[in-house]
Amino acid sequence: MITYDTIIDLLEYRDNNLWWKERPVGFRGDISKPAGTIDGKGYRHIKIKGKLYKAHRLIYQMFNEQWDITDNSHDNSVDHADRDQSNNSIDNLRVATHSQNQANSGKYKNNTSGTTGVVWDKAIGKWKVRVSVNKKNHYGGYFVNKEDAIAKATQMRDELHGEFAHHD
Repeated sequence: MITYDTIIDLLEYRDNNLWWKERPVGFRGDISKPAGTIDGKGYRHIKIKGKLYKAHRLIYQMFNEQWDITDNSHDNSVDHADRDQSNNSIDNLRVATHSQNQANSGKYKNNTSGTTGVVWDKAIGKWKVRVSVNKKNHYGGYFVNKEDAIAKATQMRDELHGEFAHHD
């Protein structure tokens, strides 16, 4: 299990990245570059004692000693406020529930309306508004006009998601 002290002993936070303080035993990489590698989703991962950790979680732990990096429960995520996985500035990181983290994610690739929470209902022939929080759907109604549906979805996201609301 990794501890706050282990993280502080091994890594240095500089330029919004983590850097090895010393070359780890058996490490063949370039320590003149930020520690770790970037995965297919854009998150930097760092291997410590045989286990991979997301860099943004390690950074958050460095600045918040009482926070528990080993707690992977749904109410202990670390969210990038600006939704940029490569921006690991401590000012951009915040603790979030899984639901809050999802609220701050971008729209799905298959989104056809251009706005999260607005879908075309073929059976009814109108735009449907639906916003989810904690796995519960909140319905905002059906709209003939897409702009009215977008306005309602924006209002609902602001009310339901608060500071984690985003508007594509």
